[in-house]
Amino acid sequence: MFSLDGGVKYWLYNKPVDMRKSFNGLSGIVTNAMCASLGSGDVYIFMNASRNMMKMLRREEGGLVLYALRLDMGRMKPAITSSDEDVISSGISYEDVIRMVRSALESPYVRRMKMLSNSL
Repeated sequence: MFSLDGGVKYWLYNKPVDMRKSFNGLSGIVTNAMCASLGSGDVYIFMNASRNMMKMLRREEGGLVLYALRLDMGRMKPAITSSDEDVISSGISYEDVIRMVRSALESPYVRRMKMLSNSL
């Protein structure tokens, strides 16, 4: 069953990730860099350097599920910013995940592009 809601824990990886990585590459980051276990059922969130792509990895019943989001325009603001480079991941809430996506959709750049396309 595919499900993302407030009932699970979310972990945001704070370093940019090559979005060509799929199940195996992202699983390796969870296990080796984040020192976590996919068996917990938690959701692990990764973003690229330009913050216009996000992938979420989770183990559900039957195997791994990979959610992907690519924005046509705009950038997501990370839910939290860390000045400490040693911090690898941070726990965030479901509401923080939604805010990250909305931040891109509500950016002045996106609003301006929508106004221009509507006036054509």
